[in-house]
Amino acid sequence: MDIFEAHQKLKAKEISPSELTRQCLDKALKSKNNSFISIVEDFAHQCALESEKRIQKNGPQTYLDGIPFSLKDLFITKGIRTTAGSMILANYIPPYDGYVSEKLKKAGGTLIGKTNCDEFGMGSTNENSYFGPVSNPLNRKFVPGGSSGGSAVSVLEGSSFYSMGTDTGGSIRLPANFCGLISLRPSYGRISRYGQIAHSSSLDQCAPLGKSVTDMACLLEALTEYDVRDATNVPLGTMSIAQDVHQTPPEHLKGKKIGVYAPFIDACKPLVKSSLEKALKHCEEAGAKIVTIDLRHLKYAISTYYIISTSEASSNLARFDGIHYGLRESDGQGLEQTYQKSRSRGFGNEVKRRILLGTYSLSAGYYDAYYKKACQMRRLIFDDFQSAFKSCDVIFSPVCASTAFPVDMSQKSPTEMYINDFYTVPIALAGLPGLALPYGKGENDLPTGFQLIGKPFGEKELLKIGRALELTY
Repeated sequence: MDIFEAHQKLKAKEISPSELTRQCLDKALKSKNNSFISIVEDFAHQCALESEKRIQKNGPQTYLDGIPFSLKDLFITKGIRTTAGSMILANYIPPYDGYVSEKLKKAGGTLIGKTNCDEFGMGSTNENSYFGPVSNPLNRKFVPGGSSGGSAVSVLEGSSFYSMGTDTGGSIRLPANFCGLISLRPSYGRISRYGQIAHSSSLDQCAPLGKSVTDMACLLEALTEYDVRDATNVPLGTMSIAQDVHQTPPEHLKGKKIGVYAPFIDACKPLVKSSLEKALKHCEEAGAKIVTIDLRHLKYAISTYYIISTSEASSNLARFDGIHYGLRESDGQGLEQTYQKSRSRGFGNEVKRRILLGTYSLSAGYYDAYYKKACQMRRLIFDDFQSAFKSCDVIFSPVCASTAFPVDMSQKSPTEMYINDFYTVPIALAGLPGLALPYGKGENDLPTGFQLIGKPFGEKELLKIGRALELTY
């Protein structure tokens, strides 16, 4: 049951918010997947009762009213522990709500808990959390993807109807792909980042994950509103798209041009490649036209992304110094020792690795050679996409060259993990929306799928094409 179906049942009073909440909490409390860092049982029941009163009186006020959900533990929540998956914030309780928490609370959603994630959103496997790795319930020998792995697993195991994650370079699309779910990375600036703990400020974007394309439309509708507290939030006004997207017929695909960059598909593992080719054939049979495009600078995307993201991460994480808030390790030896000991103990290995790389890229004598050139290459990648969109409506791409990675792979080879982001980081660099859809199975009978990339702030058309495809499966 997705958001839209649950909404209809609540509207018809076939089920109550309290019943939905009890079902989700029961699964969350019994879960052995380590998907949650914090479960807020009393708060969830209180939210459900408030929804119940509203629904009994006037029916659901929004599509999200009375629907249980989870939040990645990078979103600030008033009075509820927010850790970013890190020891340095293990006991931090914020005094305010961030934008996402505020909007979902206003929409009447029922928060079940805060989900596990790679520390500060840095990772592709959800094994870099201070609170331990998240297990993939489809096969525990493989990871659920990261950094929003806890969000994906919470939806997969049924402890929440949807989850809000973040996507810096693929952190919502990769878990969706590995767990057979649907996710949307909105255009950069579409949703306010106020109250979202920063990894890389020019790349981070709040991103929903759920069971259907209609879920994505319901969530985008609830979260799109201009927020003056975020200087990067684009003043687009509100959206009303859920009903329109839900009612999109399969015929909407007819005549649509889908761009394909052949090297993307050729580099995938055999079973994934086969699944992608079947998906493209499926699109053609549904009436879409496949066109070839050229994205010549994408071979530089990984290098560009890791220079920019680590540089921004090193700057953002400088605030965690053991003085202002968070973990403080001090033996009375002075300020410098307090900084050193707090950060050495509070940060995990992956975070330290990225801070070091970013600090190096921004240091005197290397800024022009690395960071400045990466920013110039980022513009060329954006221009490639803009040129491609002159001949197509959306772009078809893999999410990953393989199915879910084996457990501990990220610990054995961090560099190999970085290279696996080849398909997800380009659209983050270009600030474009990306819709990840499941399609078929790959190795070890694990899910695979693809992503559709849309034009800047073209989420409505992207979701309508995705919905039309969904109906033809």
